[in-house]
Amino acid sequence: MILRASPRFTLDLVARGIFADEKFFLVDVGASGGIGEHWYAFGGDLIAVAFDPVVEEVKRLNRGTTHSGVRYYSAHVGYRQYDQLFPERLRGQKLQTHDNQPFQRTSAVRARAVMNAGPNRRHSDAAGVATADRVELDQFLQREASSVPDFIKVDTDGSDYEVLRGAEQTLREKPVLGLSVECQFHGPVHPHANLFSNIDTLLRSLGFSLFDLETFCYSRASLPRPFRHPIPAQTVEGQVLWADALYFRDLGDPDYETMWPVELTPVAILKMACLFEIHGLEDCAAELLLKYRDRVASLVDVDACLDSLTPEFQGRKMSYPDYIRAFEEQTAAFFPAQQPASELQECRLQNQRMAKEIRQLRASWSWRVTAPLRRMVDTLGVFRR
Repeated sequence: MILRASPRFTLDLVARGIFADEKFFLVDVGASGGIGEHWYAFGGDLIAVAFDPVVEEVKRLNRGTTHSGVRYYSAHVGYRQYDQLFPERLRGQKLQTHDNQPFQRTSAVRARAVMNAGPNRRHSDAAGVATADRVELDQFLQREASSVPDFIKVDTDGSDYEVLRGAEQTLREKPVLGLSVECQFHGPVHPHANLFSNIDTLLRSLGFSLFDLETFCYSRASLPRPFRHPIPAQTVEGQVLWADALYFRDLGDPDYETMWPVELTPVAILKMACLFEIHGLEDCAAELLLKYRDRVASLVDVDACLDSLTPEFQGRKMSYPDYIRAFEEQTAAFFPAQQPASELQECRLQNQRMAKEIRQLRASWSWRVTAPLRRMVDTLGVFRR
């Protein structure tokens, strides 16, 4: 998943004070290690509430933050009525729910067991003491927040669907712009299990569309593959087990407001454009600005914004109109450049040449003359073995 470290368009709007009166509001569920650095592009216009169940980690984060708008809370985020949707007595009943989660058979689990065995332990899963406090986002936001979240990030390692159900009223009634959610692909066959299929159905029913999906693979313990990072986790190859899914309201759709009753201020539209840019979706930001040009024209020069979002073409920076003109007049230039024959093709040609040489050799006089000698050498070789 792309995350822009220095989103030029966003930084420019922040510098001009566009969000001074309607600050960008982030909710982060599963914030161990702190909120992502890319969110600080909003500078002093950022408000963030972040949750993690590990008490000492939250204390550390609150001590270390230098941003007055960022606050960490120690709590489990979930949904009080989740047991009515998916009874706890069913969770963990593999045969009854046809649970196909293969994680316990992966090389990551095997590596952790090996690395934690014996006196030379190099890895620990100790996560610290977790709080007993539990909250629902709907209730927390009604009680503690004075504004509507612009973006919600959820990464809980197992209860992501439950978190979303606890935020369903907010997502249904408030103009939340987007979400990033950790999604599992395997588990119990149940309409309310923590699975991508259920998360996707829920968010689509609330007016959100999938924009990006970064998948992660895990090899089996029976034949481990190299790890992607210096920890026993995802591998370079193997079965896909989970993903980070990115959802936004597809406001560029001409019929979006007809299908979904959402009202956005001009500032919220610009926030959405910034979110698109931060996540490497400048094309979606441009579509948004073109659609809502009249509504945001009092705040920004839309043509200048489009120029800012426009990438280089053939090594040079150009304006948005010139870039579109280049696409229409030189469409072939947007195709991949033709490359020389691939290594596979070269290998095939070499094999063909070698096969031809072998056929010529076997048809030669010298090959026929030396045939008895080769048979004798083969026979002696058998005796030696």
